[in-house]
Amino acid sequence: MIEFIVLITGVAVFLYTLLAGADFGAGILQILPIGIDRKEKTSLIGMAMGPVWEANHIWLILALVISFNAFPQIFWFVSEWYHFPLGALAIGIIFRGASFTFLHYDPIKDGSQKVYHWFFGLSSIWCTFWIGLIVGSMMLGDFSLTDTGIFERYFKHWINPFSFSMGIFATVLMMFNASLFLTAEAKTQRMAWKKLTIKIFALLVFSGLLTHGVLLINAPERWKLFFLNPISITLIALSFLLLFAQLYTIEKNIKNLSRLVAGIQLICILGAGFVPLYPNFVLTKDGVAISFIEASAEPRVLELLCYALVFGLLFILPAYYFLMKIFKIKSED
Repeated sequence: MIEFIVLITGVAVFLYTLLAGADFGAGILQILPIGIDRKEKTSLIGMAMGPVWEANHIWLILALVISFNAFPQIFWFVSEWYHFPLGALAIGIIFRGASFTFLHYDPIKDGSQKVYHWFFGLSSIWCTFWIGLIVGSMMLGDFSLTDTGIFERYFKHWINPFSFSMGIFATVLMMFNASLFLTAEAKTQRMAWKKLTIKIFALLVFSGLLTHGVLLINAPERWKLFFLNPISITLIALSFLLLFAQLYTIEKNIKNLSRLVAGIQLICILGAGFVPLYPNFVLTKDGVAISFIEASAEPRVLELLCYALVFGLLFILPAYYFLMKIFKIKSED
């Protein structure tokens, strides 16, 4: 049962990272001077991301609900130790959602549109950075569950070079995913979008190497844990090779294959960070692990949750697909 629940949670996290990540990345690209007319850029982003925007947070909510019910100790740990980063992320999501709504649905079009435009882009950067920082801090595990000081418990474990470098990497990764979506959808100035994607590709490789280097210098034992694991090495190598396959799909304008490759790449990246720890969720600096097995709820709760997930997904997945198709048709009209 635990394996099934962890799998569904992982799928939810993957879908949120892929779809909401591309959405966040599009918000960042919207404010960057990339040599494309602002109105055309905004229109393309709305067409490509509109279907995703309408329902991508369902996957985040699903992951949170599963964690709360199936793994209460893990839910407590994340809520307690990452109280401030999660609070910052929540503030960014609120500002981003509000600015998007006013930007597209405000009946009065005046100078305030520029304010909404910038709030949307800056909050997108803000959110992606905090997501990467939280992931980086968990990978590093620079804390002890026995810490009682305010600074050690709430701040020290995420204020470090590796967490910040992961924040940068996550931001670039989501920009890259967004540029793939937008390049596939672009009908005019497609060459400009292709050039932008290639530039972000180079930046992604650089930021990935930077993240590796920072972890190797600051925490060599953690680097060995994540990057000398045979499965992780395979996934990282496959993700890197798929970058070149992605460039081919962009050049040939193979939309569906491009999206499939992007999804596989993201699975590889997430897997490289998850596989070395499983069945643990996080490993602290003093060797204490929070395990999915030990942190799980009572067997009866897990059993009922499995039934609910199977029943719910039978309804959610077809409805989600139908919703995306409707908004996709609407955005192309």
